[in-house]
Amino acid sequence: MELKKGYKQTEVGVFPDEWNLMTIDQIFEFHSTSNYSKAEMLSEGEIGCFHYGLIHSIPNNNYDIRTGVKYFITKQQAKYEFLKDGDVVMVDASEDLSGVNKSIEISGIVDKLYISGLHTYLLRDRGFFEKNFRGPILNSHFTKAQFYRLAVGMKVFGVSKQQLKTVLLPIPTKSEQTAIANALSDADAYITSLEKLIEKKRQIKQGTMQELFKSKDRWENKKLGDIGKTFGGLSGKSKDDFKNGGFPYIPFMNIMTNPIIDLEFLDYVKLKSGESQNCAQKGDLFFNGSSETPEEVGMCSILLDDIPNLYLNSFCFGFRLRKELNINGLYLTYFFRSKEGRKLFYSMAQGATRYNLSKGNFNKLEVPIPEIDEQKFIAYTLRDMDFDIKLHLNMLMKAKSMKQGMMQQLLTGKIRLI
Repeated sequence: MELKKGYKQTEVGVFPDEWNLMTIDQIFEFHSTSNYSKAEMLSEGEIGCFHYGLIHSIPNNNYDIRTGVKYFITKQQAKYEFLKDGDVVMVDASEDLSGVNKSIEISGIVDKLYISGLHTYLLRDRGFFEKNFRGPILNSHFTKAQFYRLAVGMKVFGVSKQQLKTVLLPIPTKSEQTAIANALSDADAYITSLEKLIEKKRQIKQGTMQELFKSKDRWENKKLGDIGKTFGGLSGKSKDDFKNGGFPYIPFMNIMTNPIIDLEFLDYVKLKSGESQNCAQKGDLFFNGSSETPEEVGMCSILLDDIPNLYLNSFCFGFRLRKELNINGLYLTYFFRSKEGRKLFYSMAQGATRYNLSKGNFNKLEVPIPEIDEQKFIAYTLRDMDFDIKLHLNMLMKAKSMKQGMMQQLLTGKIRLI
C-alpha cells in the first residue's frame, strides 16, 4: 500500500516525516521507587505514596495528585526520589494484558511530598515531551502493542525495565504535542463531567426511593406467598449445554445489574425436544438465591417483554404474581432494590462464606402494598429516572469510545491539529 505523502513507515507504525522516533530510555530517566507493602504504610501521614493499585483505578492518562492517595509513609521511611509535576508513574505488573505497564502522568504537586510505590517505575522526562502528553503517548495503542509483545508472565504480566527501555515512541513537534494534549484533556473533562452528572442522578434516585418507600398507614402488608408463586431456573444442565445453545436464558448478572431485564444481555442454552423446563413470562420477577455477601442476596429484576421460550439461569428463581390481585410487578422490583427492601433480604440471608435465601422464608416475607395507582406512580417515576441514567451512561460510553478513536488518530499523526 502506497504511503500518503508526508508520512513514513517505521517499525512501530506510520508517522509524519518530521516526527522522530526514540526509545523510552533516551526520552526518560528511571528513578528509584519504594518497596513498602500496604502493611508498612499508614492511612494518613506526612508523605503520600502513589500505590500501583491507584494507577489501575484511574481511567485517564493524567492525574492531579491533589485528588488524593490512600497510603502514606513517615519522613524516616523517605529514602526514595520524590515525585515532581510531569513525572510518569508506571505499573510494572498487571493481572491482565490490557493493564500491562499502564502509565499515569502526575500533576498537582505543590508543597506536599509524594513517592512512587511498590510495583511501579518512576519515569522523568529529559525534556522531550510537553505537559499532559506523556500519559497519552505511553498508553497509546502502538506503545501498548510493543508492551504486549515484550510482556512475560502467566497469571501476572509485565515488561522488565531492560525490555521497557527499548520501546520506541514518536516525538511530534512541541506545538503539536500541546495541541494533542489539550484536545485529549478536553475529552477527559467532558467524560469526567458526564461521570459526575451520572453519579448525581444516582444519588437523587436513591433519595427519591427512600422518600417514596416510606411506609404509609394506608399501605397493606402482604406475604409474598399469598400474592404469587416461586419457580426454579434451569435444572439438570451440564457445562456442554451452554456451548452453542439455541434457546435464550436470563444470565445471573442481568438480574444483579438491572431492575428491568436487558434483552441485549441474554445467553443461550441447549434443550432437548420435549425437555421440561420453566419458561419465563412477561411480568415475572427474578431473584438471585445466593451471593458472597448478605447485602446482595435477593436482588430483583422484572421481565417487561413477551419473549417466547425464554428461560432462567440455574442460580436464580422466578416469582409469578397472581393476576387477579392487580399488583404492579415493577413497583415490587424497585421496593426490593430500595433501602427498606434490602434490609428485609439482609435479615433473611443465611450462611458464612456464601449466603443463601430460603424460598420458605421468602414466601413468609411481608411487603407493603399501596393502592394500585400509587404503585404505578412509584414504579414509573423510578423507571423514568433509570431511563435517564441509562441515556447518560450511553453518552458516556460513546464519549470514551470517541476519545479512544481520537488518541489513535492524533497520536499517529493521521489527524493533524497544526
